[in-house]
Amino acid sequence: MRVSIIIITRNRKNMLINCIKNLMSQNCNKKIYEIIIVDDGSSDGTSHFVLNLIKKNKNIKLIINKKNRGIAYSRNRGLEKAKGDIIAFTDDDCIVEKDWINKIEKAFKKTKSSAVGGSIVNPTNHYIAWSQYLLNFSSWLPRGTDRYVKDIPTANIAYRKRAIENKFFPEYLGEGGYEDSIFNFDLYKNNKKILFCPNIRIWHFTWDEDYGLKKFFKIQKKAAIGFALGGYKVHGKIGRILIKFKFLNLFCPRIFMVFLRCFRYGYLIRFLFCFPLILLGELYRGIIIIVANSNKLNQNKGLFIV
Repeated sequence: MRVSIIIITRNRKNMLINCIKNLMSQNCNKKIYEIIIVDDGSSDGTSHFVLNLIKKNKNIKLIINKKNRGIAYSRNRGLEKAKGDIIAFTDDDCIVEKDWINKIEKAFKKTKSSAVGGSIVNPTNHYIAWSQYLLNFSSWLPRGTDRYVKDIPTANIAYRKRAIENKFFPEYLGEGGYEDSIFNFDLYKNNKKILFCPNIRIWHFTWDEDYGLKKFFKIQKKAAIGFALGGYKVHGKIGRILIKFKFLNLFCPRIFMVFLRCFRYGYLIRFLFCFPLILLGELYRGIIIIVANSNKLNQNKGLFIV
């Protein structure tokens, strides 16, 4: 087995159907890869759907969490079962390119990288969706040249299995964000190279027409919690300063970097158009970081009491 693809899902069967259908249509022999679905306590019939798929597709595997255990726990279960020399991740709300696996393998063959990942594309014209996309994913816009980076989201990344043996995603973050960033930062600290290839693309379909302000601010809160729980470490000295002097987060320091990326890669007009909501989202994130008390973390739910 050359490639293991791990997908975590929970109560998003309709999105998962499209994700798997696309993966099963890759421009390569199905015998070289397996698809591992980790159902994290779904109640919408997801497991039943996958079990029916397995009857006709031997390269699909299913892991079931009887109750919701979180993203990090579920990814670790997938890692334990993966047999491939390359372990790839994408999300249940993503559609990968038809030659996604081929491009990943090609990138590994031409470099000594420990991890290879690509860009994340927003396929909508939804104002709120674009605001969140630019605020949270501007580091992985689908333009530019191949380059080494510190982090790529698990929506579109693959690892050499030998490079991540005995490494696991941090479950202490609960439902907070940054679990993939901390996992990747551990590789970076140990001189493992992570290669970003913009032409390895996935389309992120979480941003549909029903994507609203409630979900937008929920995502910013999740990112803030993850940052306060340990995600600040991946930002080096700046991160440590921002967690030590929390009031600095009210100055929305990320916006300057988002602006520079959008300017560099041709998204300046989009940035200016979405700027009011981007600013509000970053301000809200800063407030959550300030008021959150890590000593009052609810270990069962992984949420701050604020």
